[in-house]
This record gives sequence, C-alpha cells and structure tokens, in this order.
Amino acid sequence: MIDTHAHLDFKQFEEDRKDVVVRFFDNGGQAILNVGVDKKRIAKTLEIVESYSKIFAIIGFHPSECEKVELGEVEKYLKEKCQHPKVRAIGEIGLDYFYINQEDNKKLQKKLFIKQLEIAKEFDLPVVIHCREAYGDLLKIISQAEFEGMSLVVHCFSGNLKEAERFLKFSNLKFSFTGNITFVKEGDELLKVVNKIPLDRIMAETDCPFLAPVPNRGKRNEPVYVKFVIEKIAEVKRMSFDVAEKIIDENAVDFFNLL
Repeated sequence: MIDTHAHLDFKQFEEDRKDVVVRFFDNGGQAILNVGVDKKRIAKTLEIVESYSKIFAIIGFHPSECEKVELGEVEKYLKEKCQHPKVRAIGEIGLDYFYINQEDNKKLQKKLFIKQLEIAKEFDLPVVIHCREAYGDLLKIISQAEFEGMSLVVHCFSGNLKEAERFLKFSNLKFSFTGNITFVKEGDELLKVVNKIPLDRIMAETDCPFLAPVPNRGKRNEPVYVKFVIEKIAEVKRMSFDVAEKIIDENAVDFFNLL
C-alpha cells in the first residue's frame, strides 16, 4: 500500500505522529507522500521526511494561498526547496472556486498555478493537482502547448463521467481517489467514473486527516486507511484486492520515482 497524499504535518498528528507512521508500515504500508501546502507546512513536511526513510515530500502552494504570496517569492522558495533529495512532486497546486468565486481571485489562482507548473517543468517533477469546481479552467491551462507531456495527477478526483472522459485524453494524467468513493451508494456516478478509468491510471490516497473512508467515516483519517480506498476500487473493478493493490502501487512508484 502507498498513500500518495497525506498531511501528517497537520496539528491532528502532533501527539501521536510516530504511532500513526509505525501503524501504517506494520500493516503493509510501503511509502507515504506527504504534502506541504504553504511555507509553514512545507518546512514541517521536509522535517518529517528527513525522519523516515519511506516518507517523501510533495511541495507547493495551495490555490487558497494566491492572495498571500508573491509569484517571485514562490518561485525563489520552490526552486530552493526542490533541491531537497526527497521532494518527489510539486503540489497540491491548482484551482479552487468552491469558497471564493470572484474573478480577481480566479486570476490570481491561475497565475499561481501556471507559475508552479513552469517550475515543475523546469525541475522535471510531476504535478499533484487540486481542483474544486474549476475543471473547465483547469483543462484549459493544462492543454497549453508548454505543458504538453507533463506528468499530472488530479488528486481526490470527484468529477463526473463527462469530465473524466475529457481528462482521459491526456495520456500522462492520472486520477487519485480518496475515502469519498466509499461514501456513495452503488450506482452513484463517482463509482461509474472509477470503473471507467483504466486501473493503470489510478492511484490511492487518504488526504488524511480528512475524508476517512468507511468504516471510519467521521474519525481522523490516517495513512493505514488507504487500504479501504483500494478495497473499494477493487470492488468496483471486480477484481481481487491483491491485484488492484499491486497495480495501484506500481502506478505510484512510477509516477513519483520511488525506486
């Protein structure tokens, strides 16, 4: 099992972070990708990855940071931190129109996203994308010629079938699913999306401490619960857990260069 998107740097893990990590690896975990979303969280993420051999870093500025940072500052900071040997991707970066749907804010989000895509391209790093109620604008940006061929993953994908089909046209793009796929009932469109996407383009994540999957919904999420996400994917695909886990893990190893 590989948890491709965790936030062990959050305060919810301050008291028992070591226990959480040990529990994951004692129960078949192979690697964790921890995501830092601002300067404070990136610094904490790098501190964590230096303490554990099989935890790696994803660093970037979340779209909610767009009014708090200057692009020049972002560029200088990320170019410095990308030198760290355990940084495996730029993320989670992207667009989020759920909380703020104002044109000025949208423009700032797009500029921040594009700048970080450019940095990822310069350092030949894959990109972990956050997108909420902004799939149309996201598609326009990643369709630009300068970003052609970049390795991308849309984290916590929750788009509909039509949107999934549009993203499937990008051969270097993968889809990552979280505990939210365990919340819905059989026949829900999200499960149809999971079934539609080829398994070799799927990764699993917890997004902990958020989105704990059934049977732990409502509790603090943690990396070991990625098992339940993989189980749901296997169920939807009508295959064994072992087969699904093997392919999903191989996808993560290849995408994040974990060899």
